[in-house]
Amino acid sequence: MVSPTADRQLAKRWPWLVVDGVLGIIAGIIALAFPGATVVALAIVLGVVLLVQGIVEITAALRLGHGRPGRWWIGAFGVVMVLAGILVLAAPGAGVAVLVIGLLLWFVISGVNDLFVASVSRDHRGWNIAMGVLALLAAVFLLFSPGAAVYTIAFLAGLGFLLRGGAAIGLGLSLRRSIS
Repeated sequence: MVSPTADRQLAKRWPWLVVDGVLGIIAGIIALAFPGATVVALAIVLGVVLLVQGIVEITAALRLGHGRPGRWWIGAFGVVMVLAGILVLAAPGAGVAVLVIGLLLWFVISGVNDLFVASVSRDHRGWNIAMGVLALLAAVFLLFSPGAAVYTIAFLAGLGFLLRGGAAIGLGLSLRRSIS
């Protein structure tokens, strides 16, 4: 449990939350205004994450003692991740393709899941069927229109930044009122 003094100290930092929120909203507007650049930037972030995660996996494998189960799998997985990260950073278009495929798979998996839930549960069956069918239709649409997938990724990123930014501003202003 946090003491009232610590709560008050945290509340005094409300302007930083508002600044964070404003930056989030600006990032959201930029993401929505420049969807192509947004998706390339996300692909570059994906490349960096893959590279760093691969290095972490390789390091973990090297630190495990000889003969430890899974050591070689961890190391091999790390090498594959490093190579994937280098590929994405060298050719961000490959990263964009990975993001598009990931979005398509997400729609397929969520659609199948919703239909499965509808088949085993009576609760909200109609909604689950509708959501499953819509997700599968979105997957088919994106499969035949990859450009739409790029814009969808940028839209989701922009929307996420806008929502998070708005929430941070709301929290900051709420904290400000709590210390007044």
